[in-house]
Amino acid sequence: MPIESVLAQTKKIDKQERKARRELLMAMWTEKEINVTIDFSKANIHGKSEADFVYIQDVSSTEDWAALWENEYKPSLFHDLLGVYNTLMFDYGYKVRFGSFENAKYQIRLVVTSILESGTTYLKVYVKQQDQQKYLCSFLVIGNGGRYGSKINLMGDGFKRAGKELAWQTIKLFNTGKATGYEVYY
Repeated sequence: MPIESVLAQTKKIDKQERKARRELLMAMWTEKEINVTIDFSKANIHGKSEADFVYIQDVSSTEDWAALWENEYKPSLFHDLLGVYNTLMFDYGYKVRFGSFENAKYQIRLVVTSILESGTTYLKVYVKQQDQQKYLCSFLVIGNGGRYGSKINLMGDGFKRAGKELAWQTIKLFNTGKATGYEVYY
């Protein structure tokens, strides 16, 4: 589902529907697996589109940066986020696993909106039932980047800290049926 159609779902819902959605969100912790996907297509990286950022890095490097970005760096950033996310969730007693589980009942869609030069990462998070078009809720996650290192190391720091923040928000969802802060119900 394109991000534009996700953002277009802005109608207000009544209290009964909101309560039903919160109950679904609170029941997610009983699942064994939850599918997590990531979308870089709307990312603004260092003030540029993903394609422009990759092109500039590619022409400035002797390596095939475009191939490295697609095959190594992007998967590594997602892996870093999922590693911290799963570790914290297990540490707090939740047995649900988060990753690429296409047959899972629930999906968490991460849309990377911005990555600053410091590696600070902004993610818009959408939670939905896999078989439904409408999202149960969405919220913003921010992971602060690092201070020293290469571009990818700084981004890795941002994605790891975003994984930590995502875990805290997910725990809040499991306990109360709502995330803190920038939450929107569809």
